[in-house]
Amino acid sequence: MSVPGVHLTAIGSGDFLLEPTRSLDISKRSELIEGIIRRLQGTKSQRLYYDLAELPVIDPVYFGWLNALARACQTVNVQMVCIHMQPTAAFALSRFVKDPPCFHSAHDVSLCGEGYPG
Repeated sequence: MSVPGVHLTAIGSGDFLLEPTRSLDISKRSELIEGIIRRLQGTKSQRLYYDLAELPVIDPVYFGWLNALARACQTVNVQMVCIHMQPTAAFALSRFVKDPPCFHSAHDVSLCGEGYPG
């Protein structure tokens, strides 16, 4: 099953890597989340790594998308971890985020072992 705008790849026992493409349209948030969650549930996944390497800035709209996806993941007992966040994106987030995000963050997948809280 394919989800438009993302590459969703199994990378290990219960772990998936989500890489957004340039065609990702977050205005269709509900459809995207439903497709991603359906795929994760079908494989009994435990963790979703969201690769932010190609995103130089995170604005409030994109932050809302990340939080909504993370909340949906939580409802099916999947932990979402954002990886490869660029310094410019982290700085932009720090300018407007008041409450902790619903997702965890890490430098990369190798830093996320079993039980890693983020």
